[in-house]
Amino acid sequence: MVEVSVIGVTHDRLSGLPIIILGNVDENFAIPIWIGEYEAELLETHLLGAVAPRPFPYDLICDMIQALGGELEKVIINDFDNGIYFATIVVRRYDGEVINIDARPSDSINVAVRLGAPIYVTKDVIQRASIISLDNNPHYTNEQKAEFEELLKYLFEEGEEE
Repeated sequence: MVEVSVIGVTHDRLSGLPIIILGNVDENFAIPIWIGEYEAELLETHLLGAVAPRPFPYDLICDMIQALGGELEKVIINDFDNGIYFATIVVRRYDGEVINIDARPSDSINVAVRLGAPIYVTKDVIQRASIISLDNNPHYTNEQKAEFEELLKYLFEEGEEE
C-alpha cells in the first residue's frame, strides 16, 4: 500500500462532476476519483476550515466512532472495477478489535480528513486504475505519458481554449 493525501478537489470540464485528486509526491502519481457534488462540497468546506453550526453527516460519523471508544486507523482505497473505486474504513474498537467497514471512497476520505487518519491505495489499484504520472515514470510508454499530459491539461486548464 502507498499512503496518499488529498491534493485537491476540482471539476471535470466535460461533465462538471467534482473530482478528488489523491496523490503521493514521493511516488510521483495522482489518482482522480469522480464524486458527488455534496461529498465534494463537504470535503472542500472542511479543507477550508469552515465550521458548521450543526454536525454534517461526516462529522456525525466521526463523533460516533469516538463516542463508542473507537479510533479510525486508516482508510484504504482497495479495489477498482469498471471505473469505480472501492474503499474500506479501518476502525480499532476500544477493546482492540479491528473492524473493516466497506465504504465509498468519497465518504471514507471525508471521514479520514476530519480525523487526521492516513489514506492508502493498494498497489493493485495503482496498477489498474486511472493513475496520472507526475513525472517521467519509466513504466509508461511515451504514448501513455502524452495521454496523461493531455488529461492533466483537460482537467486543470479550465477556461483555456484548445
